[in-house]
Amino acid sequence: MENLKKDNQIKKEKVNVLFVCTGNTCRSPMAEQLFSDYLRRKKCASIADVSSAGVYADNGRTMPPEAVGVLSEMGVTVRPHKSRLLTVDILQNSDIIVCMTEAHRAELLESTAYAYAASDGNYRIIGTARELIGEDIADPYGRGMDAYRVAAHNIMRLCAPLEEAVRKFQDEHKLAY
Repeated sequence: MENLKKDNQIKKEKVNVLFVCTGNTCRSPMAEQLFSDYLRRKKCASIADVSSAGVYADNGRTMPPEAVGVLSEMGVTVRPHKSRLLTVDILQNSDIIVCMTEAHRAELLESTAYAYAASDGNYRIIGTARELIGEDIADPYGRGMDAYRVAAHNIMRLCAPLEEAVRKFQDEHKLAY
């Protein structure tokens, strides 16, 4: 990310979007890849850096074959993914955090990592899929391909309102783009 100095403020070009779920193997990495693909197809990938993490993730796990299969069915070029636990550093480098469920947001806000990250005084938006599309993204793990398709469909529904939130964040925080 490129930083630009102007009027004693650091300006950055992209908004850092973080998706959060439980284990960072299904929902949040699918959201990361689907939202990145959505931005690329709209020719506005330069507005955001997109990543994911899990509140209870074991570092280094890959996406299950069902998740990879559904993304492929949707025409997404699937990038390699390794799960990662939500940390202070990840949180401090995030501007907009999208939790897959209300429970994930509650876990995040109660975590020690969040308490440390919040102490830096930077403004972050912590939202949920429910706020963007009216429902949580259900965990498809172990429930078959159709459950992964439903999760992916619901994640796609949040892409347009999330793009709008990213642009609003840029405008309100006067980020260069």
